[in-house]
Amino acid sequence: MRRINPGSVNSYIKYGNLKIPKIIQCECPGCRKRTEFMLNANYQSSKNGIVTECSCPECKKQSAFIIMTREVVDEQSEYADTYIYDLQDSIHPIHQIENLPNIPKDLIRAYRSALNVYQSRETSATAVMSKRVIESITKHFLGEHSNGLPLSKQLELLPEQVDLDKPIQSLSKLLETDKTLHRMLELETEMDYETTSLLMDLLESLIEYLFILPGKIEITNSKLANKFN
Repeated sequence: MRRINPGSVNSYIKYGNLKIPKIIQCECPGCRKRTEFMLNANYQSSKNGIVTECSCPECKKQSAFIIMTREVVDEQSEYADTYIYDLQDSIHPIHQIENLPNIPKDLIRAYRSALNVYQSRETSATAVMSKRVIESITKHFLGEHSNGLPLSKQLELLPEQVDLDKPIQSLSKLLETDKTLHRMLELETEMDYETTSLLMDLLESLIEYLFILPGKIEITNSKLANKFN
């Protein structure tokens, strides 16, 4: 499931003592176009809330929306969190990277193979394919400099070839005092709805880049280190 950002909800309706989305603007799981969904009122009860469906105005395919009313009651809030059922988003992150322009095709193939053998509980094959994924990553950035080097040395050299500061530096340019985004954040210029949606995506990516990803790597590294010590 993919969570709908509150900024993507265009309007709400009353549902008992709660407010639930009526019109949502988001990416369609079928055609991947950003469009406006008008949720149907034929709600079905589920364990944690209610479920409804509506069709995409672009491709006409039905999408399911899950509205978490139970969590709202537990937290004594007024607005319900809403999720859209997105098969690509829920299966695995590989579906999120396949369409990125800078991902090497051999890396995608190796990663997909690693997932397949892992899900089949083939431990030796998982080890082999995991090594191949890491080698594909380092080869993409290090090129011939990775030839003959152990993986530990390749990873040690990786930060010298990957500009990890670039995403933050590019953001800093957007926020310079003479730029439109800065004026919008300072309420000197009005921000339109599309920009607010992009801003929510940016905040999510920024938190993931600076906190979630480093934290996940650190925790996993610690678990592996403890396992083998």
